[in-house]
Amino acid sequence: MEKEIILENLDESIVNEATFYSQQNIPSQISQALYLYGSTTDYQVLGFIDASGDGSKGMIFTDQGIYFCFKEPHFFLYEDIEKLILVKKEETFDFYAKIKTKTSTFVFKNNYLNLKEFIECLSGILEMPISYEMSAYEKVEYFVPLVLDDLKEDVYEDLELTKQQYQQIKDIEHELEMAKELKDLDYQDECRSLCRYCLDFFESLGLDSDEIEALNEAQSFFDQQDSQENQQLEGAKRWVDEMMSNYQNGDTGMYDQMKSTMGNLGIDEEKLKNMSNEEVNQYVQDMCKKFGISQSLFDKLKDKFGR
Repeated sequence: MEKEIILENLDESIVNEATFYSQQNIPSQISQALYLYGSTTDYQVLGFIDASGDGSKGMIFTDQGIYFCFKEPHFFLYEDIEKLILVKKEETFDFYAKIKTKTSTFVFKNNYLNLKEFIECLSGILEMPISYEMSAYEKVEYFVPLVLDDLKEDVYEDLELTKQQYQQIKDIEHELEMAKELKDLDYQDECRSLCRYCLDFFESLGLDSDEIEALNEAQSFFDQQDSQENQQLEGAKRWVDEMMSNYQNGDTGMYDQMKSTMGNLGIDEEKLKNMSNEEVNQYVQDMCKKFGISQSLFDKLKDKFGR
């Protein structure tokens, strides 16, 4: 690995509860670190993290790889790294890190490192994209604001936004805040809608970034969900068509089975007959929420079977 590329990406931003030393300021405790967990052949130190004050815990960056000891000594070479991963922690957008090599997976959960900055540092050194382990919905909530912030801070130098585009950014930010107040299926529906809208907006601006690629991954998941839902609806439509055909021909078996199922689910057919269209619509929406059917699927049901 080229020394200049490593030095260009390596700085104190990768540490939290530890001290970073650049190549020009390597302290005396590096001797202890090299002895305890360093290499006897790969010793051109380009950066050093001391997590203990005496060199017994920390991380050594060379031009070939990274040697570290926070609990036990380990190392990996840059050329062996296959995947850089940030894993979202539960109920927060803090991350822990995973580095997959040809032979092992190293998991970092300590507070010595700023794990997000550490992985981004390696991504810059290796020119390797970062994989994010979080749900598609979380990707929308996490990455859309990052792209919007870049737009507002003029990160895209050749792009000059119009008043209308600035208003679109404000509208998206408002929708994001509203989405955070929602729960379960309503939250998921809002994220799905926002993802498609935001990607279309970013595409119209000619944007391209790792954050947008993560949103594309989320959209691929949503598209797959839509495809599965459509297949299920087609199957349900065929079943209903067959039931109605049989009923018209005097065979009420499937119809009787459906009425029995409705009764078991607590759906009162007689009650429905006396409702207005608006009341029926609300009643069906309530039943969909009860049985975990999303708003998007409910809308498809209305389109498929009539309102």
